[in-house]
Amino acid sequence: MPDLNPLKWRAKRNRDGQQIPNCWITDSGYTVSECRLPERRFTVTRPGDAAPFAYLGSREEVVSVIRADMKASGVLA
Repeated sequence: MPDLNPLKWRAKRNRDGQQIPNCWITDSGYTVSECRLPERRFTVTRPGDAAPFAYLGSREEVVSVIRADMKASGVLA
């Protein structure tokens, strides 16, 4: 079944308006950052939080975890 409400992403920018490499923000305020530890991992941080709540191995897992967290907290996509 196709996703009727896909997550919308944009590059995250610093205070000076410069794009932060390998870092994105969703329209709902979740921050996703790609890092290598030594393998590729994605960290996910809730809106307003300072520390990530998830470390994931794929983009599909990122979308799944964000959707589950939004559903659990009652946030609309």
